[in-house]
This record gives sequence, C-alpha cells and structure tokens, in this order.
Amino acid sequence: MPDLPIPVTDTEVPARSSPEIVALDSEAPTFTELFQFMRDAELRFETLRLRYLDRTFGAAGERREIVEVWMRHPGRAKVLTRQEGTGVARDFDVWVTDGERVTTYDARANVRSIRPLPARVVGATEPDLPQFSRVYVPRTRLPLGSLAETFIHPHGFARNVLVTAKLSLLGSTWLVGDRRAFVLRADHPRVSHVYTDRPDHWLEVGIDRMTGIILRFVEGVGERVSRHAEVTDLALDESFPEEAFQLHVSSDVRLLY
Repeated sequence: MPDLPIPVTDTEVPARSSPEIVALDSEAPTFTELFQFMRDAELRFETLRLRYLDRTFGAAGERREIVEVWMRHPGRAKVLTRQEGTGVARDFDVWVTDGERVTTYDARANVRSIRPLPARVVGATEPDLPQFSRVYVPRTRLPLGSLAETFIHPHGFARNVLVTAKLSLLGSTWLVGDRRAFVLRADHPRVSHVYTDRPDHWLEVGIDRMTGIILRFVEGVGERVSRHAEVTDLALDESFPEEAFQLHVSSDVRLLY
C-alpha cells in the first residue's frame, strides 16, 4: 500500500537536528506525510511555552484542568497542572526535569519527590529492530502517559493509536485559537480501556500546520463527547530564565523518594 500511514522512516529521530519535512505545502497531505510531519514536531523549536485546558465529562459532571508546559532543549521541562473550579487553592502539582532527574511536588498533600528519569528498556532503540518496534527517544522528556506528552511528542500517539483507526481528513485550515490546523477524524481507534472499545468510539485531532504539535484533542462515543482538550496559548523560541525550571517549596514539605 503506497499510502500506508506509518509515521516512521529509515532515519532515526535522535540522529537528526532538523525535521525531515520542513513544511507541508499541500492542503490535503497523505497520512504518511502528515504522520512524518508530526513525528518531528519537537525538532521545530528550541523553547516552548504551552497552555491547554483539559475538560472531561463523566458521571460526576465536568472536570476542568489547566496545564502549563515550559520546555527548553535539551532536557529541561516543567509541567504545572491545576484543577479549576474546585475551590481549593492548593489543588495543583508540578513536574520538573533537568534531563537526568525528575522532581515532583503535590501541593494538596504537601509532598515532593526527587527520582532519576525512568530507564528505558535495554535494546528498545536498536537500529536492527523493525521501525514500528523502536522506542521513540525525545530530545526532552515529559511525563509519560500525559496529554502534554501526546501534544508535544505526537509520534507514539500517531503510530500506536491513529494508524489503527479509520482515518479521514476533515479540513486543513481550521483555526485553533489563532493557529491554523489540519483536523483529523479517527473512528474506532485501538484503546487500552474496555469500556471505550466500541465501534462508535472516535477521536478528533487538530494538528498545527506549522509545527506538527497537537492543538486539539476531542474524544467521544456516539454523539457524546467524553473529553475535550485544546491549546489556549502557544509560544515558540522565547527566552526563558533559568528560574523557570526551578521548583521552590517551603521547608515544611515532606520529601518522599
């Protein structure tokens, strides 16, 4: 199949300092082109500041979470997550890395931890592995399994989730905030939770035309939307002071390993 949407090529991402596809000049790229463009998203900037609002809908009603990300290559990142509308001033947590260690702070529990970055499986990045089996190694790590990781490092999401679905391109000039985006519809993608493994499960993803970063993530079953996350602020290649990646806490904070 000439248009098989596998977002990997023969060139390994960590060996490159610039993206393989600089820009997509087509209004309707193939899925292969679009996924390759997304794969190299973090190679299109040196620093990033991003804020998004994550809204989830369940039996308890709507939950709103604001996430702010600061990143500077290589290795420096901070992620601040706070709950909106809970009435609790200390309902937030912070995740910080210097490229070797991760420091976390849970304000509600008043505890912090300092740990090494999680080690990768030995051999998972070897070039003799099939392309679809290699683990992607980002320039700067983010919390594993987080939406921030999905937005800024969309390679794994595209390869492991989007390619398993029935795909359609809904548009190429939609506005997400003030940025133009490709909007992709994925019907019945592969999931890890049984309760969403349904034929009417779908995703709608907005992909920034300039960088390949995901700007909007909408998930639903049938006519019901269960999650709506959208970037509300994005700035690239700003100058950050070192203070932006420091975590300052009071002396009464408990330290957990």
